[in-house]
Amino acid sequence: MKYLNHVTLNTGHVRQTYPGEVDKRLFFRLKRILNDSFRPEGAELINGYRLKSTQIEVATIATIFALDGAPILTTACSKQDDGTIWRMLHETTNEPLKTKASDPVPVPYIADRLEIGVMAHMDALKWTGDFSRCFGWMVLDPYKIR
Repeated sequence: MKYLNHVTLNTGHVRQTYPGEVDKRLFFRLKRILNDSFRPEGAELINGYRLKSTQIEVATIATIFALDGAPILTTACSKQDDGTIWRMLHETTNEPLKTKASDPVPVPYIADRLEIGVMAHMDALKWTGDFSRCFGWMVLDPYKIR
């Protein structure tokens, strides 16, 4: 994979992200976060935020939660989605999205969806985009960032 398409569903903003944008010193920390995120309590991030992930067929879907349990951001990482995961991201929210369920970005992608809890935790927006980009590379092609 040369790059990943990184899209924010709420805004419609899409950018290409390259493996060189991820600091290689983060590899083992990202690997631990990914592995721990599948545990019931999730992975500890910074300032009490936690990440909980699930694997659904061809995608890993993860949500960042604040210390108070509020969902902040859901990110889906896929390199083979036939449109199912993309549609699910659109159908499982009440928040307005700029992207359309019928018009997915090309795979491989990282699709971020801001959740309602972000309104009470705006400080998280300082790092969630960078985090999901790094997390996406760890999920989809980890050895490109090693």
